Amino acid sequence: MQILSKNPQSSAADPVLQRNYRILLSKFVRYLLPSTLTMVALSLNGIFDSMMVANLLGSKAMGVVALGFPIIFLTSAINDLFGIGGATLYAVFLGEHQREKADKVLYLSVVAAFLSGLLLMAAGLIFPEFFIFLLCNDESLAPDFAHYFRVLMLSVPLFSLVLTLVEFMPPSGMPGLATIVNLVANGLNLLMNYIYIAYFDMGVEGAAWGTLTGYLVAALLLPFAFWRSKGMMHWQRAAWQDLPLLWKSVSTGSAAAVSQLSFAIKYAFCNQLASLYGGTAGVVAFSICLQAFSLVSTFYSSIINAAMPILGVLHGEGDFSGSRHVLTTAFLYEIVIVVAFVAWFEIAPEQMAAIYNIVDPQESAMVQTGLSIFTLALILRTLCITFMRYLQILQEHLYAMAISLFDGFVGTVPIAWLLCNLVELDGLWWAYPLNSIVLFTGILLYNLHLSRKSVRYTNFLLMERDEKMEKILDFTMTSDPKDISLVSEKLIEFGKRSGLNGKSALILGLTVEEMAVYTRNHAHSKENIDVLTRLYKDRIEIDFRSLGASFNPLTENEGDDMINLRLIRSLADSLQYDYIMGMNSARITISRG
Repeated sequence: MQILSKNPQSSAADPVLQRNYRILLSKFVRYLLPSTLTMVALSLNGIFDSMMVANLLGSKAMGVVALGFPIIFLTSAINDLFGIGGATLYAVFLGEHQREKADKVLYLSVVAAFLSGLLLMAAGLIFPEFFIFLLCNDESLAPDFAHYFRVLMLSVPLFSLVLTLVEFMPPSGMPGLATIVNLVANGLNLLMNYIYIAYFDMGVEGAAWGTLTGYLVAALLLPFAFWRSKGMMHWQRAAWQDLPLLWKSVSTGSAAAVSQLSFAIKYAFCNQLASLYGGTAGVVAFSICLQAFSLVSTFYSSIINAAMPILGVLHGEGDFSGSRHVLTTAFLYEIVIVVAFVAWFEIAPEQMAAIYNIVDPQESAMVQTGLSIFTLALILRTLCITFMRYLQILQEHLYAMAISLFDGFVGTVPIAWLLCNLVELDGLWWAYPLNSIVLFTGILLYNLHLSRKSVRYTNFLLMERDEKMEKILDFTMTSDPKDISLVSEKLIEFGKRSGLNGKSALILGLTVEEMAVYTRNHAHSKENIDVLTRLYKDRIEIDFRSLGASFNPLTENEGDDMINLRLIRSLADSLQYDYIMGMNSARITISRG
């Protein structure tokens, strides 16, 4: 990708001290496949679940499953609140080299998610009539939905526990393990759905039992997941004084959680409009439109989920140039994929109707009309949701919350109600693209306003800058001895040009040279090394990032090849190290003389 090949904002004119971003690109691509498979397991589970129910039991049974979507959204909100919020904060703390805080965030988030799931399950089982009345206004569907609902509620604590813990696996460097757990849960869910419905004749209730079975088995696999992590992911018990960390996690994930809650409210309201203006056919058509949304979100959400742990770590490290390149690459990937799907829905919407076994001509026509309009919202909405997730990393909670609410019921519901009063059911379809246009325009204008007003941000993407920093230089070097020596010389020259005295400039060049040699000898890799050098009034901070085998300069003391490490320790005021997401990450701080 050319977008990651150059750094137009580099502080150095010297071609030797330039950055190529290959480490971040390789890490992003490595995370993309597991993230995609994870989202396929999650999203396509719901899609294939509905397909299976529709083909085995008919469209009426699919309507029963669709009525339970708000419960899924509420459970997903728990995962977003504690899983996405906690994992985002976890990644930031890892980037800041605060491992103890990161481990406590993991512990608090998982415990809180499981307890929240238990409370929601208890409420549903103690007061089922209230929830059934709230979610189902069709008397013909109410009896089947009551049985489906009660079994579905049993899955909520397991769903919350498994998905929350899975969110922490990618920033711990284990995206593949997260994929395995999700594939087991959702693959078994689909298999048992078919067995319960086709062989045990359990009807639509069998779909709920399939969900319970899949996530129960996945929960039993979690101890194995911790053992398999080999110490890469471990929690630390938290005390009462650590509860502010949980609050910070909740604040970080609040926008994503509200997005799920808003989606539940929006879905329930729009489902009522679909029923009012289109009857059962309208409900079926609206359900399939949502399934199309879910299908596309499988792929753009996988890109978001691959990028966000990396962005969190980069934010914690203060690598704002790296953040910009990862974010813009994610945008590019998303646009290509979403445009392809929208083109398909516009050219052949009848194929989606056929997939869901819609044979009634009225229902098929309604599905095709709705789908061709409804999915126009996807392109701009994808960009808005991605940016909302990035705002969570920036700790811009109110701004992220505003986007979440407007994307949810605040914008869509009144627009849908108004348009339905004007053009009936077509108004429901048009409400979604119109809402996305308004939201995207608002984000663009507000970002331009913030970038001009705030000293923290540099452009409309709200890329950050460190106000206390006098000079920054980020570059990529190889482990070739000649390159290491040349970089050291260039750094000494850079230091002198930037106001360092001769001794400090020499220490800067020497420290980078010795750390590069140490990395080459101990990572057992010829991969590139990213170096980020920041000059402050009182100190110099140097961050090193490399792939390859893990090493720990904090604990290694023996051996003839430790001369580099001993020299680094003699030059540095502090040395920090962690193995983050499969990358060696070290920070050396030197007092500025």
